[in-house]
Amino acid sequence: MGKVRKERFLNANRISFFLLALLLTSLPSILFIDLMYRTAYSFEKIVFTVLFVILMCNVGWGSAHAISGFILRRLNLRRGNIESTIDGIDITDEGLELASCVIALPVYNEDPKRVFAGVRAMYESLERTGKSEYFDFFILSDSTNSERWVEEEEAWATLCRDLDAFGRINYRRRLINKDRKAGNIHEFCEDWGKRYRYMVTLDADSVMSGDDLVKLSLMMERNPQAGLIQTAPRVVYGESLWGRVQQFANRFYGPVFMDGLNFWQQGNGNYWGHNAIIRMAAFMEYCALPDLPGKEPFGGKILSHDFVEAALMRKAGYEVWLARELGGTYEEGPQDLVEHVVRDRRWCQGNLQHIWLLFSKGLLPGSRTHLANGIMSYAASLFWLAFLILGGILAYNQERSQLTIFPVQGFTNVLDITIREHGELVAAITFTMLFFSKGLAVLDSFLTKGRNRRFGGGLKAVMSVVIESVVSIFVAPLFMLYHSRFVVSTALGKGITWKTQNRGAGSGLKLYQAFLQHWDMVFWGGVAVVAAKQINPYFFWWLSPVWFGLLMAPVSSCLLSKPSIGGWLRRTQILATPEEIEPEQSIVECEKIANAPSGETKEEWEYPGFMKALLDPYVNAIRVHMAQEVDSENREKPHPGLSDRLLEMGAGALNDKERKSVLSDPTMLESLYRMLWTVDPDRLHPSWKSMIADYGAAVHR
Repeated sequence: MGKVRKERFLNANRISFFLLALLLTSLPSILFIDLMYRTAYSFEKIVFTVLFVILMCNVGWGSAHAISGFILRRLNLRRGNIESTIDGIDITDEGLELASCVIALPVYNEDPKRVFAGVRAMYESLERTGKSEYFDFFILSDSTNSERWVEEEEAWATLCRDLDAFGRINYRRRLINKDRKAGNIHEFCEDWGKRYRYMVTLDADSVMSGDDLVKLSLMMERNPQAGLIQTAPRVVYGESLWGRVQQFANRFYGPVFMDGLNFWQQGNGNYWGHNAIIRMAAFMEYCALPDLPGKEPFGGKILSHDFVEAALMRKAGYEVWLARELGGTYEEGPQDLVEHVVRDRRWCQGNLQHIWLLFSKGLLPGSRTHLANGIMSYAASLFWLAFLILGGILAYNQERSQLTIFPVQGFTNVLDITIREHGELVAAITFTMLFFSKGLAVLDSFLTKGRNRRFGGGLKAVMSVVIESVVSIFVAPLFMLYHSRFVVSTALGKGITWKTQNRGAGSGLKLYQAFLQHWDMVFWGGVAVVAAKQINPYFFWWLSPVWFGLLMAPVSSCLLSKPSIGGWLRRTQILATPEEIEPEQSIVECEKIANAPSGETKEEWEYPGFMKALLDPYVNAIRVHMAQEVDSENREKPHPGLSDRLLEMGAGALNDKERKSVLSDPTMLESLYRMLWTVDPDRLHPSWKSMIADYGAAVHR
């Protein structure tokens, strides 16, 4: 197992990138510092200035990525891209051999239909490459919902039967959900890891093409110093307006930013927890997660395990790369603001935990940089909120004092501008930098031959950018308050619970539902209006994007959640993405399978999965087999008399623990199956009779 050669962190790429970020930060910061100096410094203004400089560091850092990526794309420079190490290799060559690789897919109470549609699409895509023999699939379930147990097992067995893939597509459900997703992956590695040289990690909503899976394995083979290669997943299946805005932003702005990111990080990359390939032996030896000091939310088990695992891989001497050129790697995103905020709450707590690790002994500078960026992605909102509040206080104090400002000459007096013009110049530069990256992406799309066509054409691409920018302006104040609240609540010791993400749009939120979710934003918007009016008209209108966005929060959230609006935009190719204009086969197949109509479930079948496990011969046989695989000492023991209650009163008469105990006992499963098909029908609850009648009708059709 080869380790990476020692290298200095500060090479030509990083020095030039950091100098660019410093320049972009310094220009507005110097002008702002001088503005405060010209109006006489006070303690409040010093704090105000420090906040501005911190925020400009964050903005300048992002702008440096866009500029670097834009230049690299214009010069068509691929040097330093790990994909270049497999240039010229024909992945369909019959003589090309690969190492063993497992595709690990952790799930937690997810929709099995969508999960196994993705597995089928990937398996069939691998078959088309002729290299599927080197890959195995493992669905690693942590599902706690007993209905999901049965649905997952039935979907797995049916898929294996249809594809003749028993032994190639495997399913395992943990009884004890220790340490969430990270624990699920690490437990799998302990049990099965030594069988494989590489592991591709996915999320429940991930899909990857067979070509990209083969290419990732080849990259690892050609680069023995690489411990982890992260891809840049494309967001797909956006149904609602919000879903489409997010996937357009990901695809339109992403390439410029990713090229800039890869420019400075090179082999000091990061891990995002999915759609990546890992060198199994190195991961098992070096990437076990430590427990943090204290209790959650700041201490305890690490939530954002991916950043830490990448840092530990680098600490051990292995490189972490970003394979941003691979085009067949996909994921889904939240379909409304509510679900997006729920996900952000979890990510925020996980990223803030990294404060413990930021100055840990032995971590490399690149890893510390990624940890700091993750922290700032949420802490920046609190800094923006503090900056706006302090700015209002300073403006109010100035207005109340009724003192005339007599500015002195500053160290930028060469500009020869008034104090008002000075302030407007700082504001103009700041707002320009905030939207600078989008402008470069638009310019790149017009300068790259054929790129606009993949977004519906030049005019529609520009219209899409305008729509996305307007949406961003409206929701920015909401995320500022939400993220600030998350940071503060985490700091005060309020943790989160592990929940399944809702990935579907449904029919969207009704206005009253959106108001119930965002009424506090409306309240704070009203407070901002009243406070701004007390200061002066200039400050009132200067703050208008903030208070207007907050007041409109329920309306914005309602409209953004609507799949009807998203569907209309898709038909008109506005907010279109290349995956819609020129779809790749694997995501087309996955969407087709996931959206295929399924059999109707009668309303009286209160727990259809549980009931099928007792009545359906195929599903019952699967569940009996799976229950027999579990150590009898770890099974839930059914309570005596439970069978009679179940038959006579229906599945709803049992609580969740009792249903799980039935599903965990193979003897009882077999016994109940025989009883349901042989007992006097008058003893059965109407729901059982209805289900048996439907099975009988199906047999005679």
